[in-house]
Amino acid sequence: MNSTTQYNRIAVALHWLMAVLVILSLLQGTILLEHTPNSDPEKLSALQGHALFGLIIGLLLILRYLNIKLRNKPESANPQGSRMAWMSSVAHKLIYLLILSVVGTGMAMAVEADFASLFAQTITMPESFDDLLTRTAHTILTKLLILVLLAHIGAALFHQFIVKDHLMRRMRWKRFNQ
Repeated sequence: MNSTTQYNRIAVALHWLMAVLVILSLLQGTILLEHTPNSDPEKLSALQGHALFGLIIGLLLILRYLNIKLRNKPESANPQGSRMAWMSSVAHKLIYLLILSVVGTGMAMAVEADFASLFAQTITMPESFDDLLTRTAHTILTKLLILVLLAHIGAALFHQFIVKDHLMRRMRWKRFNQ
């Protein structure tokens, strides 16, 4: 793989860092926060961590987008005009859009529920966030993101092990001697 087919080091670092943070945030939100009652004293610190992860993910997404725009992305792994090239382009745009939407609805929910006062502990935790419209949107978009990410992972594994086109080499660290 060369520079025309492999992502640059910054893109690779941002991809894998975001992958870890998104997975951790999704697990924290869907497994921990969703099933922890607001009356639990531990919920506030978990919510703060989740909100911080969301902000970091949003910033990393912007950095990743700027890196690709400024440093260019490698040539498509699929033949130009092919169905796979089109599906890959749509899937990646959808991932970016969903991550941005999940972060955005999380921020909107933070404003609607006054997380700033909640985190400063000048107000008490409400009984539930279920009545917030932004929470419903955040939950739906999160579920969609999980489905699209599972499809993305499945497609990468399909390319790697069925098509055997070494697609995953595009997103690995370059060797220093290359």
